Amino acid sequence: MDKLVSLTDEVVMLAPIVAAYVGIAKEFRVPSQYYHLISLVIAAIFVLVPSSVQQTLSTISIIGLTASGVYHFTKKREEQPNGKAQ
Repeated sequence: MDKLVSLTDEVVMLAPIVAAYVGIAKEFRVPSQYYHLISLVIAAIFVLVPSSVQQTLSTISIIGLTASGVYHFTKKREEQPNGKAQ
């Protein structure tokens, strides 16, 4: 059960990072048909590297994406009382 909780924590942290990198690909006008492949490749890189490398990549990604402002746009938007996203 602890492994499942740990995996969930990793997914919660890595999902917006992967989404931000796909957002960067969109800015470079990569065709939309490749977005899913790009997200799988980026996720595979994070998951398949050793834990210490994964932590370093995560830290670099969070700092770099936050500094560029991309990370902000991947966060879930607040729900409005009328049910629409802000």
